Amino acid sequence: MGVTPSTVGTYRQRGYKKLGVSTRSEFLSIPQARAEAASAARNADAANAANNAPTPDRPSAVIPCGEKRANATKRIVLIAIACLIAAFVTQRLFSLHYYEEKGYLGSPSGIISTDYGELPNVIGMRADAAASEVAQSGFCPLFESQASELPSGKVLELKEVKSAEALGTGISIFSWGEGCTSGYNLEGDWKASVVLVVAT
Repeated sequence: MGVTPSTVGTYRQRGYKKLGVSTRSEFLSIPQARAEAASAARNADAANAANNAPTPDRPSAVIPCGEKRANATKRIVLIAIACLIAAFVTQRLFSLHYYEEKGYLGSPSGIISTDYGELPNVIGMRADAAASEVAQSGFCPLFESQASELPSGKVLELKEVKSAEALGTGISIFSWGEGCTSGYNLEGDWKASVVLVVAT
């Protein structure tokens, strides 16, 4: 109010005189004064509680730029980690599916239609057993090696199915680990020839 403590004291004494009291205790014995004092005390307590209350969370609109950047960086790192984990799991599942059959197939897995007749699908069989199946169907087996993680001697692919007229004479022979060999005479009453691509 812009007044000094002595002025307040003077006003207080004048008020006491008008009310017919001379001390603070006499003043507080007046019912109206007691009610006002209690109200003032409650207001003071409420003000203190408001000053000591925890500050509410800041709305996202007032988050500092540095904090926003830090949060964005954390999100990017988490997304990158999740992508790496997903890629690793996918690669493992794919490799398990692709290489689930490490051994050799015991028999052809279906038939492949060609211009020269039906050719047994011997992919996955061992080279000697595959060559025998192919030969029984009238196709002369030729061999081609290819480096692979699959077992040595396993047929990886059938290719170059063509006429047997250009075979000539001699023997087509293929050897792989542990002394295993497969071979067929090129001469004979062949319908066609087929190249077996074999793992080494």
